[in-house]
Amino acid sequence: LLLLTGLLAATPAFALEGVRSEAALQGRFELGPRLTHLRLRNEAGDELGLGGIGLYLRYRLSRRFGVEGTLDAVMADELAPEAPGEVERFATPMTLSVLFYFFPDSDLQVYLVAGGGTAAHQVDYDALGQRLTYESPLAQFGVGAQLRLEDIRLDLSLRSLAMVTARKSVTTQVIDASAGGATYGVRQPDDRLEGAMMTLGVNWGW
Repeated sequence: LLLLTGLLAATPAFALEGVRSEAALQGRFELGPRLTHLRLRNEAGDELGLGGIGLYLRYRLSRRFGVEGTLDAVMADELAPEAPGEVERFATPMTLSVLFYFFPDSDLQVYLVAGGGTAAHQVDYDALGQRLTYESPLAQFGVGAQLRLEDIRLDLSLRSLAMVTARKSVTTQVIDASAGGATYGVRQPDDRLEGAMMTLGVNWGW
């Protein structure tokens, strides 16, 4: 957040350079990889951090507006109370969002991003040999900054996410079938998940 604030404060100086016309900006594509950190919080207040990589594609509709499609894959290992042993969690958020650029003619662009999508979740209970899968429709809103270096762009964003669980997609019971094992019953995901996502990426435009 402090980094984004500093970039925003420096933007007027950059805005004096590299002025681009409407024709030069409109119709441009940007594609690149990114590092993603996602921190989720459930209804009970428990938090879990997941890390991974992603890919994003952007298209410039005009000087100030664009669209963005993203796909990320993040994971975390933890020791959870609902089952013995290690629990591995995977999530693959996919989103489609609208971008608004505050300083479209600057080499340092600050933008708002808002949109929605879905996230597929997979929880593996290693000691039980069981797996739980479900999906979560999601909405996101955030702010980002992009520094242009010729055709290469460095990008940083902070986003707030809200997810609602699609319970009908729960497919697996978590039961310890070993001798003397306990029955853990059917594991249901939380009705709602909230989270914060930080992304750091590099992309190429054409």
